[in-house]
Amino acid sequence: MTNATEHRKAIPLGVKLKAALAAAGFTDAEIEAPGGIEFDHCPALALRVVDEATGDLVPAANDWRFIRPLRKADHRAKTCGRHGERRVTSAGSDQHAVAKVRRISADVEESRRRMLAKEAGEPREKRSRIPSRPFPKKGFRR
Repeated sequence: MTNATEHRKAIPLGVKLKAALAAAGFTDAEIEAPGGIEFDHCPALALRVVDEATGDLVPAANDWRFIRPLRKADHRAKTCGRHGERRVTSAGSDQHAVAKVRRISADVEESRRRMLAKEAGEPREKRSRIPSRPFPKKGFRR
């Protein structure tokens, strides 16, 4: 006679994942539906810093501590922004943050390029003056 533990197979990874998702509060329908749950990188991959020595992202792209399971609608809202009845905005979304980082980094690069192009002792650009306006005349009323 053999021991029952010798015949016990390991639990498949898919079953473990479904059990973890159920424990996290997802419903059976959401877990079983194709595309019902999506995994989100937090922070987004485009917002992560690249390690110059190795060329890898920090934190790593597949670091499990920075991946969150989300419902499909919640993942879309986090990535693209809120889409309500009359309200469509990308403010606060990952796409908005990525665009802002690109915009700011382009401005910083441009100002750095202009500063390095100037030589020491080079005169500054002349700025146009805003002409002053005279005070209103005494008899003028609105």
